[in-house]
Amino acid sequence: MIVRIWGTRGSYPVARTDVLRYGGNTTCVEVRAGERCLILDAGTGMRLLGAALAQEPDAPRQYDLLITHTHWDHIIGFPFFAPIYDPACRLAIYGLGRTRSSLRATIANALSDPLLPLGLEHLRAELHFHEIDEGCAFALGPLRVRTARTNHPYRALAYRIETDTAALAFVPDTGPFHTVLFGDARIEWSGAPVPNTPAELRELAALRDGIIDLARGADWLLYDAQFTDAQYARFPHWGHSTASQARAIAEAAGVAELLLFHHDPHRSDDELDAIVAAQQAAARPGLRVRAAAEGLVLRKGPA
Repeated sequence: MIVRIWGTRGSYPVARTDVLRYGGNTTCVEVRAGERCLILDAGTGMRLLGAALAQEPDAPRQYDLLITHTHWDHIIGFPFFAPIYDPACRLAIYGLGRTRSSLRATIANALSDPLLPLGLEHLRAELHFHEIDEGCAFALGPLRVRTARTNHPYRALAYRIETDTAALAFVPDTGPFHTVLFGDARIEWSGAPVPNTPAELRELAALRDGIIDLARGADWLLYDAQFTDAQYARFPHWGHSTASQARAIAEAAGVAELLLFHHDPHRSDDELDAIVAAQQAAARPGLRVRAAAEGLVLRKGPA
């Protein structure tokens, strides 16, 4: 398995000199195994991936796109992914089914006038949409995929991608599991979290167990670490975690390496260095902690 990181940022892309090492594009990760090319999320990093594929002489023409959820930072790169304008390309798109709008309709709306001067009907690739939910398991060639629900506004998915020799857990957007429980209803923020009911606390515990099970024993865990602990105390209703919460999940799941992900757009490279150092110092023996960076390549087993 080969994993390439094309976008690491959360909320919106940034372009500043103090974010060059870790990158300013929003979330996109490529996974290769054999002839299969799987893409996790369609943030602005997806444009870079498409440009790289265009320069690859033997690039695959079939891709699988797994979308965690359709907030803007996770789909904004889709219209700029070069292969969707290639009539020889086949793209299978997987994501949450919604009660109010299908996955296809959501993507179509994001591409439509007046937001963009094109629509799905202008794309030349062969597109196939697949609505999935938490608890799904399916195979994409040599890659095995499992899903779990994260604790994020309007729900989101986490993915585990594995082969016989490697496993990646991808959890880019989730709040922690001890305060606010997110669902399909909007959280009205009043300055302090509303106390959870016993039923909600049980659901939060079940979500946490599901994420730990999804990540258990993985070689790499990419996990939402957008906030510092101080920031989370101010914004618990945003549905994002802290680096210390990410480390706690990594330790509970027994992963080999934690890559902090979905970096705050205001966070500089030097600030991320300090966060990584603090979490590595606090980590259990054997757990490696890094911040995900654009251009980072992870490899294990045959390609």
